[in-house]
Amino acid sequence: MRTWATKLGPAALAMGLAACGREAPPVEEIPAGGGISAATTGTTDSAAALRYVAIEVVDGGIIRGTVRYRDVVPQGRTVSVPEDSATCGASRLVQPVLVGPHGGLADAVVSLVGISQGAALVPASPPTLDQRGCSFTPHVLLTPTGGTVRVLNSDPLTHNVHTAAFDNRSVNRTQPTGMDVIELSFDAPEIVKIKCDLHPWMNAWIVVIDHPYHAITDGTGAFVLSNIPPGSYTLEVWHETLGVRKQTVTVVAGETYDKTIDLAAGN
Repeated sequence: MRTWATKLGPAALAMGLAACGREAPPVEEIPAGGGISAATTGTTDSAAALRYVAIEVVDGGIIRGTVRYRDVVPQGRTVSVPEDSATCGASRLVQPVLVGPHGGLADAVVSLVGISQGAALVPASPPTLDQRGCSFTPHVLLTPTGGTVRVLNSDPLTHNVHTAAFDNRSVNRTQPTGMDVIELSFDAPEIVKIKCDLHPWMNAWIVVIDHPYHAITDGTGAFVLSNIPPGSYTLEVWHETLGVRKQTVTVVAGETYDKTIDLAAGN
């Protein structure tokens, strides 16, 4: 799966700053890879490029555990809100690292990388991303390839939906209040950043997946991956600020494994 780097280059930063004016951006769709420098993305794991095959898993294993932040928790930064303060508030606290009890790290994505076969990915109802109180909710969500993400605007003001993708089509669409939904579709596994140019502190992440062995940590850092075929795998943890941590795991039929994975700044 291709992922976005946590630090953009100067050219990408300049593009982001230029887009933060108050005039609503035009409707725009950019072909996959169009206008996006490969230097701003991570590399694609060759193993992850293999086509996933759904099989019946008998007596699968379970990997569960906690992702912890083992460092001094950053204080975040406060952003002033010169306009739309009636809805957004006079200021916003931007906190990219959310740490709960006992150091549990929220909004990290735990997955098996390069798994070639296993349980079928059975999508539930289309995932929904809401803009409420000038924040995207949830901050990180999963969606299957070929599926649709429904983006809502529950605020009494205009937002815009701007995705930054490499392997999928990027979208930049205005979403005024009262507009029911914008539907986003993705064909390739990728971690896609989404933002609102009108309120530049607003951002979220859409993780496009092609197999079911992904989980987002909750407020305590907990995760569960179930029904895993026996074998050896790479267990990967991704966080938007802290980067990627990998370790090798071996799953035996019917066994449950408890993992504690520690991340830190500069991991």
